[in-house]
Amino acid sequence: MFGTLILGFIAGAVAPYAEPHVRRALEGAAMAETPLSVAELRALALAICLVVAALLASVLASGGAISLTVGAALGVFAPRLLKRFRGED
Repeated sequence: MFGTLILGFIAGAVAPYAEPHVRRALEGAAMAETPLSVAELRALALAICLVVAALLASVLASGGAISLTVGAALGVFAPRLLKRFRGED
C-alpha cells in the first residue's frame, strides 16, 4: 500500500513535466487541428502518468487504487503547498 502511495506521488509530481511530451505526441498523431485547452492537456498528462503508475503498482506493489489516487493528489498539490508555506508566492 505504501509503495502504491509513493508511485502515485511520483505520478502526480511528474505530470507537469510530461505535458510537453503529451502535446508533442498528440500533434504527431494528427490531432494538431483539434487543440486541447491547458486544463485538458494537464488532465490527460496526469491520466497517462496514473496509468503508468497503476501498471507499475500492479507489478511491484499491491496495486490499491485509493492509495494511488491519494498519492497522486499529494504529488500534484505538494509543490504548491510547499511554495505557499515558504512564502514564495
